[in-house]
Amino acid sequence: MDALRESPHVSVNKLGRYLTATPALRKRLIDNQKHPPDPHYLRYPEAAHAISDFLCRGQDEAILRQHQHRLATTVFVDEFAAHRAQLCIEAIENYRQLHPRLGLQGLVASEVGHEPPPLEVAGVSIRVWPQVVLQSVDRHGNNKVGVMKLYFSKHHPLDERSGQYIATLLQAFAEQHLAPLGPVEPKLMRVVDVFAGREYLAPKSRARRLCDVERACEEIAARWPVQ
Repeated sequence: MDALRESPHVSVNKLGRYLTATPALRKRLIDNQKHPPDPHYLRYPEAAHAISDFLCRGQDEAILRQHQHRLATTVFVDEFAAHRAQLCIEAIENYRQLHPRLGLQGLVASEVGHEPPPLEVAGVSIRVWPQVVLQSVDRHGNNKVGVMKLYFSKHHPLDERSGQYIATLLQAFAEQHLAPLGPVEPKLMRVVDVFAGREYLAPKSRARRLCDVERACEEIAARWPVQ
């Protein structure tokens, strides 16, 4: 096991759920982060790639269709890979129908990079890993910066509190790592729950939520050695 897995860490999506979870679920979430599945068994990487490609290449719906067609016509080596492709086709379709309601027209999207740096909170590395950077220009010609994070789960949708926690952490990530691109715009912090068809923005009030995040990370760090 590498050093990253030995030290306390959590994905921002799982932390969003952790902050509103029951004690039993919190314990299970820590265990899942400490003992993650093989990347081969992740269910939605192709859907995330397709949606990012669509956003970064001018929001042409034909790009989403091309990715769906590629997944639908590929011959896969095992049943799991074929099932994953079908889930990704469904996720892409859900996003295609949701996209017009997100108000992203006029924004410029760009790739974040392969492994963006984490946020460090109370001894825990939070892997934010947004899919794209969003930029806009205000009426005075000033550049504004934000990020989008996609959430994929058919059976565990985000609720309002979880979505806002994740959006708050997106804003903290942007302030820490994207400041050279321009001022961070809270309205450009987007958390998109693809299957639920909902979007969450960064709330105006952050102090209490950031305090909750710090306490949750303290708890994760304390439980990590014995989990």
